[in-house]
Amino acid sequence: MADPEVDHGLAYNALGEIDILRSPFYEPDWEYDESVEDYVNRILYCLSKTIDLQKPKTPWLIIGHLPPPPPPATSPSTNVFSAIFLVVTPSLYGSSFSAKA
Repeated sequence: MADPEVDHGLAYNALGEIDILRSPFYEPDWEYDESVEDYVNRILYCLSKTIDLQKPKTPWLIIGHLPPPPPPATSPSTNVFSAIFLVVTPSLYGSSFSAKA
C-alpha cells in the first residue's frame, strides 16, 4: 500500500506509473492553493514529467477504418410467404372441419 506521506499524494497504477486521475496530489486544495495560478504552478512540473514518462514509445498510426455496415436486408419474399400462409390457412381448416363432419 502506498504511503501518502512518502509518495506526496501520488497514486500508482498496476504498471507502477503515476495515475494522474486518481492521485490526490492533482486535486485542488484551496487551503493551500490560494488561486488557480498557484494550483497550476504547484502541479505543472510534476504533471509534465509524468505525461512525458507515460507517452507511447512508438508513434501511433491510423492505417484505416472499419468498413461501413451493410444496408438492412429487404426481402419482398417474406411478404409473399405471409400472404400465401394467410390464404392457405383458412382452406386447410375448412377441409379439416368438413372431413370430421
